[in-house]
Amino acid sequence: MLSGKALRRLFACTFAGTALVWTTAALAQPPQYKSEAELMGAAIASPEGVGQVLDRLVQKCGLYSETTKAHGNAVLRAWQARHRDYLAEGQRVRDELRAVYTDPEARQRFDDLLTNQFPKLVERQFVVYSNTIDDQPTQSAKADMCDGYFNAVDERQFDLKVNDPALAAFFDKRMAERTTVRAPVPTEPTGGPTGRIDAVRDAAGVPASGVLSAPLTAPPATPATPSTQPPTSAPVSTPSAPAE
Repeated sequence: MLSGKALRRLFACTFAGTALVWTTAALAQPPQYKSEAELMGAAIASPEGVGQVLDRLVQKCGLYSETTKAHGNAVLRAWQARHRDYLAEGQRVRDELRAVYTDPEARQRFDDLLTNQFPKLVERQFVVYSNTIDDQPTQSAKADMCDGYFNAVDERQFDLKVNDPALAAFFDKRMAERTTVRAPVPTEPTGGPTGRIDAVRDAAGVPASGVLSAPLTAPPATPATPSTQPPTSAPVSTPSAPAE
């Protein structure tokens, strides 16, 4: 079992990576990761969070017209198809990290990140979209705003490879490693999933700095023109580390 200090380092790396994917992209810049531990943390939030926001956006926009509803459903299905492998790989990363947190207090903190902090980020991002749409004066204008967002999705502006190429490459590498024919795994493997978790365990000195904000940039000041980039949301404070 990991010591209290090691668990704090591991959680800091995980949380820092999760924060990076939501913070630096809010400035329209791809996140820059310092370690594989931060990449694993980022994999918790992306592209899963973007998909959840888009799903809720489609549900909301479907209320304004059947045409907008059909448009939204089509672009969402296409986005999900493009990200199917990445979404599955993100779930594998969450499972690997969850297996590391064997201490009850550490497991509770990690579960809180998944069940409380992460949904709050999704909700804050969606509310910004929702408010922007609600500010439009007519049903037709609301539908036009929705279609502007959906056009941006269709143009791949919400795709992981566009917004976070480093995380996409990380996923690609993991998936390629699983499909490569290898020799029998030794008793104490140095690579693969176990090696990755060891790398996370050994990571140190990565502060849980930064705030959790929305993954993309704000819409234009003029609401009449649909935004082609998602807006920025308010920050969420990071949880404090457990005592020794």
